[in-house]
Amino acid sequence: MNQRIISSFVCLLLLTSIAPTAAAVGPSDSAIWGVSYDWGDFEDDVLDMTGVDTNAVNEDLEEAADYAGFDLDSDQVLSGSSHFFIESWDDDETVEIQDIHGNTHQVTKRVTELTVRHGLLTDIGFTAAWVDTNESIDIWYSASQEMVLVIDATYVEYVDSDLLVYGADLEMSGVVSNAADLSMKLQVIAAGEVEAPEVDLGYSISMEVPSLSSEWRVDHPLDYLQQLNQEPSEDNESGIFTCDDGQEIPASWENDGEEDCYDGSDESGEFNSGGGIIEGTFTTSTSYSLSVGISGIPTEEIGVNLDTFNVELSDNVPRQGTFSESFQNIEGQMAEWNWDCPPVSGNEELTIDDTTVEVQCGLAAPLSPGMAVMMAQSLAPAFDNGIQELSSVIQEQIESWMEEISGGEGGDGVFVCDNGEEIPASWENDGEVDCSDGSDENGGGGEGVFVCDNGEEIPASWVNDGEVDCSDGSDEDGGFGHLESMMEALMESNLEKTMEAFAEKLDQLVEDNIPSEPVLDLEESCALLFWTTNDSRVVGFAILNSGEILLGPSVFGVKEHDVDLNVQYYDGDNARAAKMGILGMTELRDIAPESKHDNSLLYEILGTDYLPNLDLTDSDGDGVIDYFDQDDDGDGIPDWDDPELNKQKGSLPAPGVLAVISMLGAATIFMPRKDD
Repeated sequence: MNQRIISSFVCLLLLTSIAPTAAAVGPSDSAIWGVSYDWGDFEDDVLDMTGVDTNAVNEDLEEAADYAGFDLDSDQVLSGSSHFFIESWDDDETVEIQDIHGNTHQVTKRVTELTVRHGLLTDIGFTAAWVDTNESIDIWYSASQEMVLVIDATYVEYVDSDLLVYGADLEMSGVVSNAADLSMKLQVIAAGEVEAPEVDLGYSISMEVPSLSSEWRVDHPLDYLQQLNQEPSEDNESGIFTCDDGQEIPASWENDGEEDCYDGSDESGEFNSGGGIIEGTFTTSTSYSLSVGISGIPTEEIGVNLDTFNVELSDNVPRQGTFSESFQNIEGQMAEWNWDCPPVSGNEELTIDDTTVEVQCGLAAPLSPGMAVMMAQSLAPAFDNGIQELSSVIQEQIESWMEEISGGEGGDGVFVCDNGEEIPASWENDGEVDCSDGSDENGGGGEGVFVCDNGEEIPASWVNDGEVDCSDGSDEDGGFGHLESMMEALMESNLEKTMEAFAEKLDQLVEDNIPSEPVLDLEESCALLFWTTNDSRVVGFAILNSGEILLGPSVFGVKEHDVDLNVQYYDGDNARAAKMGILGMTELRDIAPESKHDNSLLYEILGTDYLPNLDLTDSDGDGVIDYFDQDDDGDGIPDWDDPELNKQKGSLPAPGVLAVISMLGAATIFMPRKDD
């Protein structure tokens, strides 16, 4: 399997957000399962899984700071939800399709829908204040991030009565979105000097796919569904190719165009993908923004205009196009489909809608192998084109920006050597030879001479060097020379002693409050899929830890783990209802409503600069402004769950990235992995 395809698919699922197409409505007897997660439960789940109380860690930081003699306040807020659902069914109506050779085949449709919703809001902030007799340091820091992931994809696979696959069609649309902001203020008072720099940074990136359609037709019928119907085996040697040096690799890697044997003996013949052709059309829009704001740094003293560091860059690159390429032959790649998740092994029974379902379990993909590869091979060209073009635009804009910072070509910020070389103008007569012909150290007037306020002249390089050279001291009235004296004053203060005391106390507190061993031993965890051989599809998913079910359906003879996570697992009718409840969530504020993002403590810590335009209205007069009031009518029901207020519609307990990552990790296990 082409490793680029696998990594592209997994990364896109984890890091992108794809806006929904119109989802098909599955029949009442479809196979459906999924998970949901509310990120408001994250801290509780960390405690249950690791024994680490994140709130207690914050308290440890503050207590250690208090012990050391300075003030520290910090908090972090995480909210949002995640949802992951797979629904599949058969359409028994017979249709005709043609392979790439023009041969007609009688087939039926197997439909799979992938539905993903993920929205996450993160805010972090802290303040710190240290004071000695004459010196002090104050820090104000705030950071936030917004992430979205929404996927709606419909995959129609064409199979005959023997489950041989003749191709498929894929429809999807979407958008990738991630944005972050950081602000920091620093005030240092030392040696009678004050420095107060401020920094504001922000970025966003978005990759929108308004439409994507692709069609795959085979070179010859593929039997990967039949392979999955065979009983897995830990010692499954079918589909193994033995290299000349004895190394074993999956047989499908032989003559696939990539050398996988160390001796290259797997590529002794002619490359033939054997999987047929995939063709498609797409429209994309890739955009980004970058903002930098810096103030309070005396760069003018060295001839640099601070305004050039303050910039806002943005661009949008729309594209549309087509693609056509060989489809990866995934025959024989079920060789790693095995049983390796004790005590679950072999054929098991699980319960769905009070019905017992016989399954075999193992390490496989939650999606049809054809769907996984088809999504990857369709998304890669759609995104690659836009990303490559946008990367060129970003590079050009940043180069132009850096040129402006350095003074540009031939401008006042450039000194031209006698031999034509160019160096920054500030390097002229600075005491160091920078031109290869030495012409920058001419010892002359102009920029190489500083005129004191009393009329005296000294070399320009002596200005703000920490030593007074003008008799009136006017050469040392600013710039960076005073930073040395500030640093010396801080070194002579109790700052170092304070930091040592803080570190020692924090080590002690952490040792007391963080367990030496986590509650869950991750090495004892494994994820598996439940496969039905009667209709050849995945009908469920589970994570086991120490042989007990941590997440998933009820499996006969396997007990549930005593650690209760807040991840919600759905199957059958419950999954259908949950899926219908999230289909309308297409925007970040639908998936991660601000009403559930309680950043009131951060506001108390950071002050009005954190939310400068905050509406302070308190409609119910309970002393809590409306923005932070989570129970406006005082009935004990949070506003987002209160039917009377109707502020939040269709919200579900949410699917977590914890669960999503686990599932996607399991999804890739069925594909043989090549070592780099």
